[in-house]
Amino acid sequence: MRALAALPLFESKPAAATIPKDFREVASGCEDDSGDAWLSAERTYAFPGTRAEVIQYYRTAAERDGWKLEEDPGPSPVPEEKAGLCFTRGGEGEAMMLMIYFMTPRDLAIEGYAAGPEFASGSGFRLAVGSEADGAPTGCWD
Repeated sequence: MRALAALPLFESKPAAATIPKDFREVASGCEDDSGDAWLSAERTYAFPGTRAEVIQYYRTAAERDGWKLEEDPGPSPVPEEKAGLCFTRGGEGEAMMLMIYFMTPRDLAIEGYAAGPEFASGSGFRLAVGSEADGAPTGCWD
């Protein structure tokens, strides 16, 4: 979990993005509710710009960092500005998945947080990295 939380991409953000007061640290955890341990780390940002700007920024930053974008293979994929992005990186024993998705004040309330004024305009978003405990490959749309 520490290795996931220390990934440089968590410090990479669009210039005007800010870290809300309740999200100062990269959160990490381990879930084992399905029998397979899933390690994760995430960071939430507030951004006064558009979702399209977030998408453009992370397409470039993630690919530069070695992440491969996985397109939604569904018959009617949800537009990126609504669904966000999903990337994978690494092979057997070291595979990871990166998701960038958008947060609304309602999403934060469900998690028990009050959306501060930084979420009043623009696009709140979250970077989330996950990995099977053994690093087995997993895809975004599996």
